[in-house]
Parts: sequence; C-alpha cells; structure tokens
Amino acid sequence: MGHLTFSRTAYTGAKSALTEKGKSSTARGEQKVKETGKLDPLVDPAEFGVVRESRIRFEEQSGGLFKVNVGTPVPIEYRLDTTGSMGSNVEGALKALPSICELTSSVLPGRDPHYCASIFGDICDQFILCRGQFEMLADRMVNQLTLMHPEGQGGDTPEAPYYGIFGATYLTRAYIQHIGMKSFDFTITDAPGRDTLVIDHLKRVFGPQVLEKAKENGHQMNPRDLPSVHEMVQDLRKRVHPFALLVGTGAESYWRKLYGKEHIVILPVIEYVPHVMAVIIGLSEGTLDLQSAVDFLTSSNLQKADARNVVDAVSGIPLGAQRALPNFKRMPNGGDLFAAKTDLWPIDPSKAPATSKKQKTDETKPSGGWL
Repeated sequence: MGHLTFSRTAYTGAKSALTEKGKSSTARGEQKVKETGKLDPLVDPAEFGVVRESRIRFEEQSGGLFKVNVGTPVPIEYRLDTTGSMGSNVEGALKALPSICELTSSVLPGRDPHYCASIFGDICDQFILCRGQFEMLADRMVNQLTLMHPEGQGGDTPEAPYYGIFGATYLTRAYIQHIGMKSFDFTITDAPGRDTLVIDHLKRVFGPQVLEKAKENGHQMNPRDLPSVHEMVQDLRKRVHPFALLVGTGAESYWRKLYGKEHIVILPVIEYVPHVMAVIIGLSEGTLDLQSAVDFLTSSNLQKADARNVVDAVSGIPLGAQRALPNFKRMPNGGDLFAAKTDLWPIDPSKAPATSKKQKTDETKPSGGWL
C-alpha cells in the first residue's frame, strides 16, 4: 500500500465495477448471505482474527530501519444504524465515501487516516453487526461497503449499537492508542440502545472465543459479570473520542445520559455527516476553530448558512481534546525512522545505527513494543 491514500478515481472505478445499476449497492453482500447463510469474511466481526488493527505503514530501509510512509495512523470508525427508516444508510455511506475521506483527511495534515465502516441492527436480526477492516484505499473501502448486509428491520425502538461499540472498545488494536493518543468513533442513529450486553449475542456476533480475543487484546472480563453499557463506554473513552450523531431529537436524552452532552451532535440533515465528522475531528485536533470551520465548509461547497448550521451543531464538543493530550506533539511524521515495527517511538535520526540488514535481523527484538 506504500504511500497510497484515498483516490476519487479509484473510488469511481471500484463503485462502477462492484455495483450494478438498478440494484442495491449491497447486492453482493445480500447474495453472499443467500448462498452461504454467512456474511462475507471481510465484514464478519468474527473473522480476520476478530480484533481490528490500525498500524503505521512502513517502508523498510537498506540499513534495517523502518521509515514511516505517511504519518501517524488515525483510526476513524463509523457505525450506521440500518434499522427501519435508517435502512438506506449504506447506500448513503457509499455515495458519501469520497466526502468522508477527503474532508476528514484535509483536517488531519501529516496523518494517515484509517477508516472502518460498520452497520448495526437489532438482536432480532440474523446479523446484529457487520464490521469491516481499517482501510485507507478507496477500492477496499468500496468493496467492504458493498459486502454489507443491511436487513432494514430491527425490533422495537431500542436497537443494538453496543455490540459495535464493544468491538471498538475491546476488539481494536491501534498504534495511536498505545502512545497515549485517541482515535475517533461515530455512531449514527435515530434510536436509543438497549441497556445490557448479553454473552450469547456477543458470541453470535464475534464468535465463541470473543472473551478470549478480548483478553489477548488486554481486556479481562467474566462471562457471568460483563461490563455494563456505562462501564463499557467509560472504557471506550479512555482510548477513543466517541460521538453519537443523531438524526432527530427522539433519542437525544438517552445518548446524552450515556455519552455526555458534549459528545452528542444533532445532525442538521443526514447528508452532512461527512462535514460534521470532519469538523469534529478538526476541532479536536486543533486544525480548525469555530470561525475557520465555517470557512472550511464553505470552501467545501456548502452554503454559508448551512456551514454555520453544521458548526453550531458541533460547537459544544470538547475543543482541542486531541491536541491537549500529552503526546500530541510527539506523534510520528512521514519520514521518521523506527528501529523495529513494534517500537512505540521513532529513533533520533542523528543516532541512526549504521547496521546492515543482516545485523539488524540478528538483533534481539527491542523492548517496549506494542504488538
């Protein structure tokens, strides 16, 4: 993957190749389920080792060192409610993908955004959750979105977003979190969630070894004493900036109680999800302030009144929350050198050892690694 990032040309080509006019954009995923009774492994939360990973992209150097290709990876996970009236969200996400990637990357200069899309339904659905992989290339993201299986049903008003949030909390391994920084997480819904996690549903979603996988990832839990939803969200906030992006105000009180009012945004219109995500990230990173955010959005083809509506909607979030973290200025940049891919921090380039590749291979693995 090297230095490659999102390309609109690659997106257009992949969308043309993987969707068919007159059919649902998820026809491939629906056909897979019809033929096999299973999700495609790329979007099955129980496949690909269960734990989703976001790592630095390196290029090995002749001296045995590893050069950062793009910058510190910044994971951005977004999960879409596809129940009832929200059933067309995957269609919307596929259409909005260029805006999501281009807008968010523009407020993360020098970083390497990694995107993971998920969709959720309710416990009565055949599949409560589809969860993709962290990616940065357009064709791979389009491929995963078209393999989703939205059922568009759901049961009563409370839905089941918490299995996706469980994955983000306990089944994600991200470099950025191991250096004391945080990733970004967005839940897009119009409904409240259920109040408890159920071990049988966790096993349905992530497979029978779900708690063993969580333990391998550093999270010990008892199947007879699972964390409450509130405890899970508190764990999530230790490593993630979580936000609920709400369609309408019907579920506002529920999510406000769970996430806190500063992490709730009422969407002016659902089509502005990419703009809201980008402004939240920019305000958190300090690459935008409330005034420059309006200018940023108008330069992205929003009318000024609409841009102000978006900024007003997000104005209550914790401004500069990412920038305020202690290691913000230490995050690796493109071109930095690492002694090993598993190290947490780059080396001082003036002290780079003049070892050969063979010598480096024979050395003991450096301590302090994160994998």
